[in-house]
Amino acid sequence: MASELSQRAMNLNPFASLWRHRRLIARLARRDLAARWRGSMLGPIWALATPIATLAIYGFAFGTVLRARIPAGGDGSPSAAAHAPYVVLLFSGLIFVHLFTEVVQAAPALVRNNLVYVRQIVFPVEVLSAVSVVCALFGTAMSMAVLFLAHLVLAGTPPLTALWLPFLAIPVALFALGASWALSALGLHIRDLAQVVGLGCTAVLFTSTVFYALDAVPPAFQWVVRLNPASTIVDASRTVLFAGEAPAAASLTVVTGVGFFVCVLGYLAFMRARSGFADVA
Repeated sequence: MASELSQRAMNLNPFASLWRHRRLIARLARRDLAARWRGSMLGPIWALATPIATLAIYGFAFGTVLRARIPAGGDGSPSAAAHAPYVVLLFSGLIFVHLFTEVVQAAPALVRNNLVYVRQIVFPVEVLSAVSVVCALFGTAMSMAVLFLAHLVLAGTPPLTALWLPFLAIPVALFALGASWALSALGLHIRDLAQVVGLGCTAVLFTSTVFYALDAVPPAFQWVVRLNPASTIVDASRTVLFAGEAPAAASLTVVTGVGFFVCVLGYLAFMRARSGFADVA
């Protein structure tokens, strides 16, 4: 009886489940990362080459051709970010949005592409979303390394507050994990979900402050940008990287709390739907 209650509690606690299967998650993540580079000429070098190429492309398109500028901090107030290279400003926010979209866009097909695991009753299928997040976090870490290098070359030594950047990935990872669980369960039944999710990710990107400051948005539509959790993270990344200040504690606490709620809700939805996976498979 006690073991049954313990198992039920485990099924309601996503973090207990992930901790219990942490070695499996690490092993699957290593396998997936190795599979990405298997057979390629550059191999793991692509982990750094890709963000470097992305930085160069966006720098040319927005910084050189379009001569785009963010004249102020993310909240519209003057800050040290006003004098930072636009490409570094852009990339500092793009990293976090890409972390979310990479996980979410893969989610609708995640369970469907791993039916061999679904058919194994003892396999914890919920770890697949965690593996997806871990792989995306590895890419985020490589992108942050490129960001620090670009800041060093184009804007000088980053302030000590830049050490906050990895912690800003935590609420993004929570949002992505919860969304991945919910979408991967729905993806087995709704084949058009991938197209809808793709449009949603585009909306997340362009309704955040990645490409512009909040005061550039007409007042009637600023509420849309404020409601986007990505805007809070993007603004916080610019604050710690360019203004030399810690992120606003209240905003970061709220967005982390919402991310935690989304994560738990997505997990519960996934575990509720899990019993029907074998029938669809």
